Amino acid sequence: MNVKLHGGGSACVRGLLKGVALLGSCGWLVACAASTSGGAKSADGVIEKRDTTIEHEACDTKGASERLDANADGTAEIVIVRSGDREICRSVDLNFDGVPDAWAFLDAQGKLRRKELDFDRDGRIDEIDLFQNGVISEKRRATSLANRLDTWDFFQGGKLARTERDSNGDAVVDQWWEYPQPGCPLIHSDSNGDGRPDPGATINYCKETGYVPPERQADSGPKTPDFQRPGDSLPTETEEKTKAPPADAEAPKSAAPEGDKK
Repeated sequence: MNVKLHGGGSACVRGLLKGVALLGSCGWLVACAASTSGGAKSADGVIEKRDTTIEHEACDTKGASERLDANADGTAEIVIVRSGDREICRSVDLNFDGVPDAWAFLDAQGKLRRKELDFDRDGRIDEIDLFQNGVISEKRRATSLANRLDTWDFFQGGKLARTERDSNGDAVVDQWWEYPQPGCPLIHSDSNGDGRPDPGATINYCKETGYVPPERQADSGPKTPDFQRPGDSLPTETEEKTKAPPADAEAPKSAAPEGDKK
């Protein structure tokens, strides 16, 4: 596929499409460098940079008394920190290597308010999930090995609504993703470094690649044949029933006994 973009960004988009495929499978994106080296600028010419720092919220598990050993190896995989009877946070060792790689933080009502995840077992946070009233509202992700945030997902009603990305690691957003249909983003790119989507630099991922999201594959896939000719209707009953005699039909005469025959 060759998508022509304003500013000569077709190669950039090809890399971007590869990144989308990886995003759907494991959450990792291939970076697509902008065609200029200067920082992106807003409409008034001011360079806008994002805070890309990854901050781990403290969850003091050292003094926690509630420890769960899931595989009976003598080491607790789940450690729960409480204040009185209320759970404050917990750490979880998902791969049984003795090092926590997930943390959950609860609000005063006991609902989830924050999650932190380490996917690649390097001891550093790769994703921070924020919740409002227990419902996901934002994800902040580090999808490269640079140990800084580069992707921000925003949710409405628990569903992914838009994504902003810093694809070249300069702390400036240069990709804007929107999801008019689940799993099929419209991707707007800034290839010339002016801080705004470039004319002609928007692609429809599903249209360009032919990708069909899993939730729509069942509707578009082949259907089992019903061996029915067009216009025919299937019977509603297959059990044959004995027809009742007409109401005015004469009842059959009983046979006369042998002794009465002459």
